[in-house]
Amino acid sequence: MLENQFHFQLLKCFNQQKRWINQRTIQIDVLPGQSKILQCLDEYGPLSPKEIGNLCIIDKSTTTSLLNKMEKMVYIEKKSQDHDKRSIQIHLTALGKEKTQLVNQICLESNQVLLQGLSKKEQQEIIYLLKQINNTLEKENVHGNTK
Repeated sequence: MLENQFHFQLLKCFNQQKRWINQRTIQIDVLPGQSKILQCLDEYGPLSPKEIGNLCIIDKSTTTSLLNKMEKMVYIEKKSQDHDKRSIQIHLTALGKEKTQLVNQICLESNQVLLQGLSKKEQQEIIYLLKQINNTLEKENVHGNTK
């Protein structure tokens, strides 16, 4: 019965892809959870910890823990804002940028492996449909609906 349910299949795909990516990122000394932060900073530039948590969909305590580890690993640096010394922005270091390039390659390879059984049209369609589902879920969360 579970095998025919959408949420189960989506969760199963997510967990398998996450495991596939984590097995490879650990080999380049990037811990689980760090890869999406690296990619987020690479795409959006310096961000506050709160913005990182929101974009990566991780809670405040996990964000703090991951950022502290990444700072010790010299993948990121925290810089105070000139206008507000209490406000910090997270920046990628040179090493962080190198790790991000490797993570991007791993994720690209993951996409190729995951989607290899689908035609180009099917690949575009599944991405479109997942975006639609995410938009619906985001609207539900914004409005506080928990049906």
